[in-house]
Formats: sequence, structure tokens, C-alpha cells
Amino acid sequence: MQLTIITGASRGLGKALAEALLAPGQLLVCMARSSMSGLEMAAARHGCLLDARNVNLANVNAGVAALANSIGEVNAATVRSVTLINNAGSVEPLMPAERLKPEEVTSTLALNLATPIALTSAFLRLTADWPVPRKVLNISSGSAHNAFRGWSVYAATKAGLDQFSRCVALEQQVRPNGARIVSLAPGVIDTAMQEVLRSVTPEEFGEQPRMVVAKASGGLLAPAVVASRILAYLQRPDYGEQVVVDLRQI
Repeated sequence: MQLTIITGASRGLGKALAEALLAPGQLLVCMARSSMSGLEMAAARHGCLLDARNVNLANVNAGVAALANSIGEVNAATVRSVTLINNAGSVEPLMPAERLKPEEVTSTLALNLATPIALTSAFLRLTADWPVPRKVLNISSGSAHNAFRGWSVYAATKAGLDQFSRCVALEQQVRPNGARIVSLAPGVIDTAMQEVLRSVTPEEFGEQPRMVVAKASGGLLAPAVVASRILAYLQRPDYGEQVVVDLRQI
């Protein structure tokens, strides 16, 4: 059995990743704040085991508790590989720094950075003795390396996620059966996040006009297409050799 844990699985890229993995021999642990009833029905049709956990991942402790409970219910002897995909995130707040509200900043920092860090820590600790391949995939962004007006908080969280992944990779290299970790920018995807980026003004988010053009010209990638490429990359024998990756360049 292959065990895959996906955060933010109720929509967008996370949902597409989960749907692409629906097959016998898979155990999916999917965490999201919104309902995953459609995914649950699809899993039943495909003969896939699904553990759907409704949890607000902006609450770091709640996310870690959900992960620990799920892993605690798994018989490690039945698992052939285990993967954590930290996908959940928010593109907001979108505004110049002087207008940022502390509560919005705190929530996004928790969801985009603190929770993935805490989940990765728990995952590594709880599976340390499992004699199977262990992988962590953090969904990052090109904004980790490119500055955009109005996107300071999101960009900072993704840059932090990249650097966290680099440090963890060094740690795991010297561990017996160390996990392989990658922080991956998936490209520009046609999701609800893109709707948010197009809904604000250019004064709030400097790249808004470019996002509008990308949608109108068909320049956005379908979530299912990106999910397929990500899952193929996860299976490559060189996964983890390069820690920070842009999917558009491989």
C-alpha cells in the first residue's frame, strides 16, 4: 500500500492530486477545511482507501494533531512508501505592506509556512522507523525568487518554505533512510487562487493585468495536467537530488 498525505485537498491542485491517485492499493490522507464529500464518493468508486480530515490548517496544532491521528491508525507493515504533500496555502493578503493587518499576516504565515514546517517535523518523527521510501513535497511558487508589488506576505512564506526544505534536506542526508524533500514551484494554474489574483486592482497587486491576460489567452495550466506532472516527478529516481525545483524547467 502506498500512503500519501495531501493538505488542501478539497479544491484546486490538491484535489487534482488526490483524484489522480484514486486507485486500489492507495491510502490517501486528505486534509482540508472544506468538505471533501465528492472525493470520498470517488474514492469508494475506485476502491481507494481515503481518510478525509476536515481541519483548519491555519491552526498549526490542529493540523499536527490530524496528521498524528491519521498516521497512528496506519499499520506500517502494510506500507510500501509514504509521502507528505504540503499543498494548502493562501495568496492573500494582496496589498502594499503599509496596509497589512496583523491578523491576516498571522493567518497566512501559519497556513503557508508554520503548518508545513510543523507537519514535516511530525511526519519525519512519526515515520522515522518505517523501512520504506519517505518523501516530502512542499508546493512553493516562483514568487519565492521574484518580487511583486502587493504580494510580500505570500512571497515571504514561499521563500521561507524553500529555505526550510534546503535545511531539512541536509539533515536527512545523514539519517538512516532519510526522507527526500523537494520544494516545487508548479507554474501558473487555473485555480481559485488565480481568481483572487484577478479580482484585485493593479494598485493592490502589480501583476494583476498579467494574470487577466493569462486567463483570457488560455495561458493557465489545468490542475489535472499539473498534478500528473507532479506525480510523475515524485516517482523519478533522482527525486530530492535538487531540493528547490521549478516544474516548468524540468
